[in-house]
Amino acid sequence: MAMFDTPTRTDDPASVEGAEKVSTSLQWHGRTAVLVITGEVDMVTAPRVQGKLTSTLEEHRPPVLVVDLEHVDFFASAGLSALVAAYQQAGESTSLRVVAGNSATARPLRVTALDRKIAVYSSREEALSADR
Repeated sequence: MAMFDTPTRTDDPASVEGAEKVSTSLQWHGRTAVLVITGEVDMVTAPRVQGKLTSTLEEHRPPVLVVDLEHVDFFASAGLSALVAAYQQAGESTSLRVVAGNSATARPLRVTALDRKIAVYSSREEALSADR
């Protein structure tokens, strides 16, 4: 009888092969939360990003959440979906701002017109200084 490796399914995005292609870091500037995302945001890594967005909004309820995509070099439709979910979750209580200073992130936001719903900035400094 031959033994075969049976693929196992997991709902934990951190344990999915390829999920290490993205990292997140939560930083604070006063009461403003800044979620820095680095790497690739695709269908494998987007659940990790969305999970971090969700937990940041639920646990901290910041008045402003800046999602810094400056160091993202690939941004697929799953990443756009994660931003839409965060925008809907933020509602009126949190101002969601996105830093998309490179073509890998700015173009998908522009092409899908998501930049008309969510405030998009070309730098973190610009996003942090909005409303001042």
